[in-house]
Amino acid sequence: MKRIPVIDLSCCTECQGCVELAPEVFRYNDDTAMMEVIEMPEYPVAKVDEAIRDCPEDCISWEGTSE
Repeated sequence: MKRIPVIDLSCCTECQGCVELAPEVFRYNDDTAMMEVIEMPEYPVAKVDEAIRDCPEDCISWEGTSE
């Protein structure tokens, strides 16, 4: 099962702390004015876990998918 980080945009305040911690995983999209998870074949678990722990709104989590 592949794990993918997801951002709950309904509670995200776009503080961009996740971008500071893991710019290879998260970005702010100027066109949509929303945070995004960059599509990757595999995500750096330690970096994503750190972003999850440090998110002030607790809006980042892991989601599992079967491939």
